[in-house]
Amino acid sequence: MKRNLIIFTILSLFVLVGVVQAQGTKDDVHLFQNFFRDAGITKTLYGEAGVMYYDYDAFSSMDIPVRGGYPLNEQVELNASIGYLNWSVDGGDSESGLTDLYVGGRYNIVPDKTKISVGGYATLPIGEEKVGQEKLNFGAFGALRHPLDNGMVITGTAGLDFMETTTYETKIDGWDYEIEEKTEYENAFVLGGGVIYPVNAELNAVGEFVLKTEGDYMALSAGADYKLQSGSRVRGGLLIGLDDGAPDLGIMASFLHFF
Repeated sequence: MKRNLIIFTILSLFVLVGVVQAQGTKDDVHLFQNFFRDAGITKTLYGEAGVMYYDYDAFSSMDIPVRGGYPLNEQVELNASIGYLNWSVDGGDSESGLTDLYVGGRYNIVPDKTKISVGGYATLPIGEEKVGQEKLNFGAFGALRHPLDNGMVITGTAGLDFMETTTYETKIDGWDYEIEEKTEYENAFVLGGGVIYPVNAELNAVGEFVLKTEGDYMALSAGADYKLQSGSRVRGGLLIGLDDGAPDLGIMASFLHFF
């Protein structure tokens, strides 16, 4: 079943790319998986609110994030994100709570036809531990956007994440024992590639592939970004997991507004 969905997603993306004439694209078309790990710098303050549902083998999750960015100038953008997360175990209990606060930014070091940016982030541990939050994670990345002659834009991302983990060690002294809690950091490389294809002046098709070396995460996504007359954007996408650490299926929908 998963293999059929993967094939359908890939074929759908290629159909969108192949049957219509390109009309150009802009930096205000955001990626879905690598929303902040990107090279584009928007021209104005923006914010996005959405719903993301992910289904795993033994549980499901629903994330309701609010995120956005503010350009300090043509080459620097600051980012922030926070949300509400719900975990539901199949046939069992569910937990809900606030996520950690993501703060980050990116700097466009090559503002040429091929844009290259570098950036970093940290998560402030203000979220709920019961939904896997309250972690001080951080990382850095590099990203590029390269436009082709037909209007398609190719994106690429390479990054390194440092993720806080908690380990427990039992120390035994005769009949007495003590459980010692330790905080350690695991690192993971993040690699991503994507395409943004302008179907027409309002609609863009967005495809991505993302791989993380820690946690067996590998996923493919395809989505659409539609620009309204007001300049805001309605976005929706489908994600298919290709490895055990990724969700089997993900559904993403959001509304992005420029101020």
